[in-house]
Amino acid sequence: MNTQPHPNRPILMGAISFALGIGLIYYFIWRVLEAMAMKQDNLTYSYKGVGIGPFLVVFGLYLLIVRPPSLKPAEMSTRQRVVYWVMVGVSLVLSISTFLWFKHRAIELGYDV
Repeated sequence: MNTQPHPNRPILMGAISFALGIGLIYYFIWRVLEAMAMKQDNLTYSYKGVGIGPFLVVFGLYLLIVRPPSLKPAEMSTRQRVVYWVMVGVSLVLSISTFLWFKHRAIELGYDV
């Protein structure tokens, strides 16, 4: 049985994560704010989508740029593990900031969120 990590796995996971994050940002943030700016009624939005999109973009960029040998923190070196957890923290802070910005922007546009 081959237990060697596949070198392209982080690249593939990073590309998928990045693309999915961009899609979620477009669908749950950009499209909704444009509709709010045009004062459309019956808008639906998801706070989960607003928070998850930026997280996936940052985490996808981490995987594409750093390319860790494993996606499991327990199998990383100490330095790689530190970078991993810092990027998770940055992703969470960006997600929370985006959520708060989206909420503030919706209120500015006259929507009760």
